[in-house]
Amino acid sequence: MPGEGRLKLTALLVVLAALLGITHVSIKAQIQGAADKKYQSWLAQRPYISSIVISGNRFISDSKIKSQLFSRRNSFWQSLKTGSRNRVLRYTAHRDTLAIKYLYLTEGFLNAKIKETFAVSETDSSAIVRINIDEGSRYLIGRVILTANDSLAFYDELCRTVSELKTDDPVNPIRISATVFDLKTIFANNGYPYAEVEQTLDTTTGPVNVLITFKTREGPLVRFGRLNIKSLSNYHPSLVRREITFKEGELYSRERIIESQKRLYSTNLFNSINLDIDRDNINGSGPDTRDTLPDFVFSAIERKPHFVSLRTGAGQDPQQDLIWDFSTAWGKRNIFRSRRAEISIQSRYIIFTQWRPLSHRFQIRYTEPWFINLRMPLTLTARFEPGVRSQLLPYRVQRWSVSLSTRKEWSERLYAVISGEYENVNIYGIEGEEKEAIQDTIRVRRKFTVLLVRDTRIDKFIPRSGSFTTYLMQYVGGLLGGNDSFIKLEYSWARYQTAIGRAVYATRIKAGWVKEFGDAHSVPADDRFYLGGANFIRGFRENTIGPRDADNINVGANAYAIVNQEIRFPIYWRFWGSIFTDMGNGWESFSEVNFDSILFSYGTGIQFLSPAGPIRLDYAHRMENGIYKEDSHFHITILYAF
Repeated sequence: MPGEGRLKLTALLVVLAALLGITHVSIKAQIQGAADKKYQSWLAQRPYISSIVISGNRFISDSKIKSQLFSRRNSFWQSLKTGSRNRVLRYTAHRDTLAIKYLYLTEGFLNAKIKETFAVSETDSSAIVRINIDEGSRYLIGRVILTANDSLAFYDELCRTVSELKTDDPVNPIRISATVFDLKTIFANNGYPYAEVEQTLDTTTGPVNVLITFKTREGPLVRFGRLNIKSLSNYHPSLVRREITFKEGELYSRERIIESQKRLYSTNLFNSINLDIDRDNINGSGPDTRDTLPDFVFSAIERKPHFVSLRTGAGQDPQQDLIWDFSTAWGKRNIFRSRRAEISIQSRYIIFTQWRPLSHRFQIRYTEPWFINLRMPLTLTARFEPGVRSQLLPYRVQRWSVSLSTRKEWSERLYAVISGEYENVNIYGIEGEEKEAIQDTIRVRRKFTVLLVRDTRIDKFIPRSGSFTTYLMQYVGGLLGGNDSFIKLEYSWARYQTAIGRAVYATRIKAGWVKEFGDAHSVPADDRFYLGGANFIRGFRENTIGPRDADNINVGANAYAIVNQEIRFPIYWRFWGSIFTDMGNGWESFSEVNFDSILFSYGTGIQFLSPAGPIRLDYAHRMENGIYKEDSHFHITILYAF
């Protein structure tokens, strides 16, 4: 019995211990549940982020990681921004983790692990963001192998694309995926749209000697079939067919399809277009249903033939300060089936500096999209400017002109504009010898102009890469007749490249030369070069640089050269800053150029990147040189100087 009693006592103690354990777990769970509920309630209040703490990172610095995060530490400047990046939101951790993961993938860390948690600050209940990173191993490229049919005409192009992945570069999955896409694009542009590209990574040889293999299968050769155009209500189908860059029976090319779409959009006849394989008419049969002679179908949402527009906005005139334009136009897009006609009225005003009307213009324009059956739009324009009076000009200069121009594009980045113009000028408001004196400075002319442009900028308003080059040749009078005879040449080259971080280094070289010939004694005042101001050499007022007459009045230069250099950098939100130097001058001829005649200025500026382009305020200080004393000047305008 004593043994039986001890057994019962032991059983009782086990039961009591179990009950106590259950009670402890229950109390602990209740405490944890209450803590979780309190934590979730705190998160629901979207607390401000007081600090961001990063640990575990060795290869990538804290500052670079923080620059990629969605989260931002709360500050006075951050609180002024729109959005809630300085608070903890329900998707904050997810977006931060993705950003860091992407950053590490681009550097070859294929197995990086990121864990983000939020802790309550004991001082003000704000949030402390803690990010723990397990970087893992960094994988580097050892070898790259391409398996493809070497008898293909474009095999070398495939090899060049793969060779861009260099040995010892990080294994970047995003870049590798882009290479796969580029290989498929090469196949698709050479008649093989069904080509397959299989990519594999072999890491068994170690993280610093990864083998990358691209295995390709070209599939069947494909040619273009027929083009079917769905019914158009406003425009003739021939307007579509002449913009298509492929013909039935030619090798399939994705590049030609894209080019055709761009050309169709450039006609301004359609709001949206669809140019794709006709899925309702598949020519494939048998076990392989891939169509090797696919028909294409075109459909579109057409624009109305008639249009009315009303526009207004600020700009920069080459010889004035900030200007404001108002214009209205009426037009028709299908005159004589495909021609375009437009009537417009425009008024231009100088603002801020003088607040006065600058010009009024009435214009009629007629465009033939395909000149002599070539894709070179020919435009005939008639303009009439009645002129305006001002305190500066008590008389009115009336102008009318007729011009003819065409444009030839070799690519999106390279094109030429050729034009010819006849102009007539009359003066009203003064009589006698005074009118004759002014009439001698404003002459009837006939001119022929060639402009060649090469533009590799991606963003034309806020350029951060690429270049912009222009060549201008203008022939006035001579064989064309008129009262003035001269030749004008201008060259401009600008280059944009990234500096440190997001900063942009921009530089420009610009030069011009004009010279009379034949019976002409001088170049008309309106056709000389007037320098100084916001877009040329800052620190000088508009049009104040150049040769002067006996009354110290700028009469315009026959030759000029300027060099601009500028560093543009982000400050805060949409505000950018800049530091610049400008140099150059205008002369009677290039024979007068010497180092002592070069004008120098330097300064700084701030820009607000608005949807319409940068609104710019520059402060420039010029150095003393000859008649130009040391001075400073503010410039306010829209768009960058170059």
